[in-house]
Amino acid sequence: MAIPGVDLAEILCVQEERQVGNDNCVSFNRLKLQQIPESPLRAHFVKTRVKVRQYPDGNPCDFLRPRCLGRYDKKGVLNEERKAA
Repeated sequence: MAIPGVDLAEILCVQEERQVGNDNCVSFNRLKLQQIPESPLRAHFVKTRVKVRQYPDGNPCDFLRPRCLGRYDKKGVLNEERKAA
């Protein structure tokens, strides 16, 4: 039974904090998540603390506060639609 306004994927995800490396990448579960794309927030995220969420489908995402910085596949490759955003 679905609960209106509740996203179970957000509730069931694993969330861990990571620091962005000098190469603007994040390490998570033996993966190196490809370079975080530029955003209106800042040109790079080096040394920034971000939250990495791994969803039930196994795909990780980087978050800075409530904003998603990048969505990755299970190999750590940035999804193409996020690169353009």
